[in-house]
Amino acid sequence: MFETTNLIHYLKAAIIAQLGFLILNFLVRVKLSTSSLLGSLFSSSLIAYFICPWLDHSTNVFVLILVHSGCFSVSVFFYLFVSSLFEDTFKLKFWHGGLFLSLNIFCFYVFIVSDIRSQDSVFANVLFSMPQVFYLGIILFTLGKVLKDKNVDLLESRREFRVIFAWVTGLYSISVVLLEVITKDAGYSAQLDLINSSFIFVLVFFISFRLFQFRENVFPNGEIQKEEAPEEPLDENLLQKLDSLLKEQKVFLQENLTILALAKQLNVPEKKVRRLINKGLGYRNFNEFLNHFRIQEAKFILSDPGKNDFQVLRIAMDLGYGSLAPFNRAFKEIVGMTPSDFRKQNGSIK
Repeated sequence: MFETTNLIHYLKAAIIAQLGFLILNFLVRVKLSTSSLLGSLFSSSLIAYFICPWLDHSTNVFVLILVHSGCFSVSVFFYLFVSSLFEDTFKLKFWHGGLFLSLNIFCFYVFIVSDIRSQDSVFANVLFSMPQVFYLGIILFTLGKVLKDKNVDLLESRREFRVIFAWVTGLYSISVVLLEVITKDAGYSAQLDLINSSFIFVLVFFISFRLFQFRENVFPNGEIQKEEAPEEPLDENLLQKLDSLLKEQKVFLQENLTILALAKQLNVPEKKVRRLINKGLGYRNFNEFLNHFRIQEAKFILSDPGKNDFQVLRIAMDLGYGSLAPFNRAFKEIVGMTPSDFRKQNGSIK
């Protein structure tokens, strides 16, 4: 038991050192950005997760609150960091702060303030398990979105990492949360702690290594500069063919247009189309690519006095959007105002 306990302490110390090194990478090697800041916060919350069991009632109140806040926020920072990593247009929103505060307040009540742990009622057991349910829900939602958006990602290395990241972190995170729920009344187990610490040690090392070893930069705006291996030149004839499809045939107006459908029209493999749009036209995401051309067309229509009777919904449907909401969202994100305001400002409505 003594040797096992020592080994656990050594592993946790090594993990904390790994995470500290990862934080330094985010803050020094990577230019300060939303992604690097959230990566540092997520790594810090993992450190708090390991430190938390070592705290006792004699610990300074400020330190106690700080560490527990980090421990309770692992899943929230996981969601925010992963979203910023895989979404080029990710922005922090007020509801993110609301999620952070709500989960912390609830967890402090359940684990620190109340005596629910010592109660045997069904309600107490359910309430005591709710934080793990929230953690699991946030993790599953995050990983589901990572896999869902894989099809529109134009960076090949990031596409590959999405699958590896989702499976590795997903299976591990689900196992840990379920294990905590199942064994919450069983007391401390050195063997389980050793297995958990070993898996986290490998997981943190693996993710850290992969995160900074991409051939293509996964961070937006080029925060990590790496010397890339020489690539084969783009097929200029294929680029011209794509340009013709966009400008003459306006293929972007097709509803539910996918990279696969576009590849079939160009009669080339899907992977080649991804690279063509990414390297040839400079887009990192297929939806961003589609929205650019669709919104340009929308601006032309909305500025035409002869089309004043065209309702915004009709314009959205004609542009290939399935409903009005995604059109309004894309238009406002690109132009900075709603389609209706743009039409008024450009004199189409007197």
